[in-house]
Amino acid sequence: MKYDTPDPALSQTMRDQAMMDVVYKIVHDLRGSVRAIAELPNWIEEDLQDLGMSLPEAPAQSFDLMRRHAEKLNMMLDQLSLYSKTGYREAERISVRTCLDRAIAALNLPSDMQVRARFDPAEIEMNPDALMSMFLILLGNAAEHNAEPVRVAVTGCLRDGYWEMMLRDNGVGFPAGKLERVFDPMSKFSIVETGGAGMGLAILRRLADSYGGVVEALPPRTKRDGATIRLRLKQNHRD
Repeated sequence: MKYDTPDPALSQTMRDQAMMDVVYKIVHDLRGSVRAIAELPNWIEEDLQDLGMSLPEAPAQSFDLMRRHAEKLNMMLDQLSLYSKTGYREAERISVRTCLDRAIAALNLPSDMQVRARFDPAEIEMNPDALMSMFLILLGNAAEHNAEPVRVAVTGCLRDGYWEMMLRDNGVGFPAGKLERVFDPMSKFSIVETGGAGMGLAILRRLADSYGGVVEALPPRTKRDGATIRLRLKQNHRD
């Protein structure tokens, strides 16, 4: 009897998708429990008020802490859900600048943050929502992981069949020796506390993979450089 040898790449893709389906289901099932944990302090306080009682200071502080942790857990579930659903969407001819401007408008960036951009060519083959999501992650990280006035430089050009984008900021940058690990899910290496779940760059890598691309963190060129991200997206990609 003759058996066909399975395609290793296809088998890996199927395993990855199966794992993402499991993650999505776990996130969905956990949401109700997280909401209940977040609401529990409110329910107890309302019951005490109905009895004409007020919550003592120490338990009130504990309840506030419970709410904050529940909020962080809910944010982590949101990002895990986004990570599990990230994938290829139909590409079209789009303006890079328009996607960047949409991302800037959607973010609550510091008023003193400056973003300089130069793209040549001005249009590429890409899904507009996917590219906007990439800008949201990159600019959001630059704003969050920086205690000083933020300066960001973004450039994009065509090179060897790829659209290559480089983003540099003046923030704290990435820890030496951990440039590859910053893209791992739930990895947090910043010395600036942001309260994030450490999923942004993992989602960015998954988006890049979906379009036949690659994203990498580069070491700083000078002492004034912070984080440097290079993103390469294959053009004329077909699913």
